[in-house]
Amino acid sequence: MIVKRKRLGTVQVTFVQQPRDEPVFVVGSFNDWRREPLKRAKDGTLRATVSAAPGDTLAFRYVTAGDEWFDDEAADDYVYNEHGTTNGLVRI
Repeated sequence: MIVKRKRLGTVQVTFVQQPRDEPVFVVGSFNDWRREPLKRAKDGTLRATVSAAPGDTLAFRYVTAGDEWFDDEAADDYVYNEHGTTNGLVRI
């Protein structure tokens, strides 16, 4: 799931995943593809929030500590990457 909220001229994008047996990270164009850990929320889901400007498009994927890469079915669109897989897109 992806939640978008307008806030003070920017948009807060929250990436949400169900808990797994190992840590999950979000990587993307917004963090130079570095692993940003999803943290457990009060409801048990895993979450990470980033800021973006209106009009931006963010490319992203998820990766587990065991190096399993996966997409989010809630992405606005998908684009093929240089690894022969897809990146999810979030349009702001």
